[in-house]
Amino acid sequence: EEAGAPLPPLMHSWLTESGLLTARLRALCADQFRLEVLNQSGPDPDTATRRQIILCCGNEPCIYAETVIPAATSAEFPWLSQLGDEPLGERLSSQPDVRRSPFRYRQLPKTSVPIDVQTTAGFFWARSSDFHLAETALTVTEAFLPGIVTCENGKL
Repeated sequence: EEAGAPLPPLMHSWLTESGLLTARLRALCADQFRLEVLNQSGPDPDTATRRQIILCCGNEPCIYAETVIPAATSAEFPWLSQLGDEPLGERLSSQPDVRRSPFRYRQLPKTSVPIDVQTTAGFFWARSSDFHLAETALTVTEAFLPGIVTCENGKL
């Protein structure tokens, strides 16, 4: 954590959430929940598939997530490259023998998020973790956008 940039308590609860973020956001937003796929590249046999999504409450972007799926993981689990607007976490939770690494926390530069989000900070609080499926893995990074505070406060 950078000096002068304390972690707000609300962000702490989202950063350390051990359950599915989609489930927590669905509970918060009810029928206003929306998953928007921004980009999905691949699969290419030589490179990783990259999937970028935004989880929204109505029109308010709340969480930006980026998944990097190495070619070997895509080859063994082709459904990972065919998720469309299905939440990855929900699909992974239905798979046998999926293990998740501990979270790694950081401040993700605002310029790393491919949508325009109004904020006075130059960064978003984010977490990354690896999901291990059989002998393969994929990495998920989740950035928490200011809209999450708006949604938590019921000001949609």
